[in-house]
Amino acid sequence: MALNRSSASTIRDVANLANVALSSVSRVLNGHPAVSEELRSRVLSAVAELDYQADFTAANLRRGSTMTIAFLVRDIASPLFSEMVKAVEAAVEESGYSVLLMNSGSNPAREAAHIRTLARTRVDGVLISLSNETDRDCLAALKTLRAPVVLIDRAITDIKSSSVLSDHFSGLSAATKHLAAQGHKRIALITGPKDILASRERLRGYKSGLRSSGLRSDPALVRMQSYDEIFGEQQAASLLALDDPPTAIIAGGAMIGYGTLRSIRDASKVLQVAMVACDPWRAPELFEPSVTVVRRDVAEIGRVAAELLLEAINVGTYRSVTLPTELVPGTPVRV
Repeated sequence: MALNRSSASTIRDVANLANVALSSVSRVLNGHPAVSEELRSRVLSAVAELDYQADFTAANLRRGSTMTIAFLVRDIASPLFSEMVKAVEAAVEESGYSVLLMNSGSNPAREAAHIRTLARTRVDGVLISLSNETDRDCLAALKTLRAPVVLIDRAITDIKSSSVLSDHFSGLSAATKHLAAQGHKRIALITGPKDILASRERLRGYKSGLRSSGLRSDPALVRMQSYDEIFGEQQAASLLALDDPPTAIIAGGAMIGYGTLRSIRDASKVLQVAMVACDPWRAPELFEPSVTVVRRDVAEIGRVAAELLLEAINVGTYRSVTLPTELVPGTPVRV
């Protein structure tokens, strides 16, 4: 019998060449543990000779699995998410999963649309960093998902999910006390909207740090609306134009930090302003004076998020993990 040695070879061709049953080929290709080394070797040799390409997609669909997880991020331009996605991919690839990346551009309507698409496409699990925890359309879409969900730095109580959080409270409290110890009494905070857990925790830590340092909170020095770079630049410029401007600004978000730094540089001929940045900053020591950073291990966030998702997929358990933040001081700017 002539065997097909083209890329269109079938599993039956493999079984014929290896002189084994179709079921034996299937067990080898699916990594079944109850397979002898001799059988595995025969089948894999036949696969190599025929250049057989298994249709794992069809097989996974029959098992109710696509071996695909989705990661919906709010801003792929942020170094926070680019590093996190790499860590997630590395973690899930070890288990044979691929990652489908979706970007919402911090648009809740787009997030809801993406989530509804995922509900129709049968991914095995979903990692999500929402731009808004209270958007009704988004929450309704989340309830249509049948796949396990892991939330990144978000708290939504009415859906079943795991979550990986960061200790923003401790990080911002330490940053505020650090600035106060340098002599700063007018300390501003720019961060995301109040309907996001990370922003609320940063605000809480900031106020705690002020109280611990004997300083009063001034609402005029707190700007909460967006994690966007342009928002950071505009609000920093507005703060520095006040009659009694801050001498230090905490930028509660990586992209906010880049915008804030531009406004500080523009004002540097008139004002000396200290800055604390949050999240990934490349070589903060290269800035003059160097930028203090509230750092978190972004790769670890991605790894833990992937671990929680695989746990939910394979075991059906859900839990929340909070990871630490760390204050990395730069060169002091005294007033």
